[in-house]
Amino acid sequence: MSQLNTIPEAIEAIRRGEIIIVVDDEDREN
Repeated sequence: MSQLNTIPEAIEAIRRGEIIIVVDDEDREN
C-alpha cells in the first residue's frame, strides 16, 4: 500500500538524498 507524506517530510527526504514521487489530487479542480 502506498503512503502519502507531508511537504516537510518530502523536503527532508530530498535532503537525505531519497527519491520522491509527487502526485496530484484526482478530485482537484483544474
